[in-house]
Amino acid sequence: MLELMNQNGIGARALEICILHANRTQEVLKARWDQFDLESRVWIIPEENMKKGIEHRIPLTDRALEILNRLHTYRVSDYVFPNQSTGYRLSQAGMSSVLKRMQKDNKWQDKDGRNITVHGFRSTFRDYIAEQTDTPQRTAEHALAHRLKDASEAAYQRADMIEKRRIPMQVWADYCYSKV
Repeated sequence: MLELMNQNGIGARALEICILHANRTQEVLKARWDQFDLESRVWIIPEENMKKGIEHRIPLTDRALEILNRLHTYRVSDYVFPNQSTGYRLSQAGMSSVLKRMQKDNKWQDKDGRNITVHGFRSTFRDYIAEQTDTPQRTAEHALAHRLKDASEAAYQRADMIEKRRIPMQVWADYCYSKV
């Protein structure tokens, strides 16, 4: 993440946000400024941008706020991560091209030499939260916008636990930028 932080371009910032909040690629690429309440530190992803078709609120981390405040200063579009030429949202290649650049130096590969993928960070987040924190499973699953598998339990669990998710999201972000 420290290497990513030093990469230039809107694709690198989109990738940082994606990793920090364990998002799916399309959620980040479709992000619009009106989805963010920077004062309340919340990103509200509308149902049409979510895989399960349900609105998802995300507590923003300190680093995300830094990125978003800087990007807002140079805002050129309603999209948070626009293609600088067209103003339309960044393409799928925006984040993956950053990874490709970083992989040329063999820096962003796993211990077995496999290339790291954007989506793989969701799994990394889930593993870290399960193994390194005391975050309840249900809270971690909410962070990933996963539905509860038990239909009966899901019927009664209507809250999104956003306040409970603030701490593990910030712990994850702090870990991402640590020199482990």
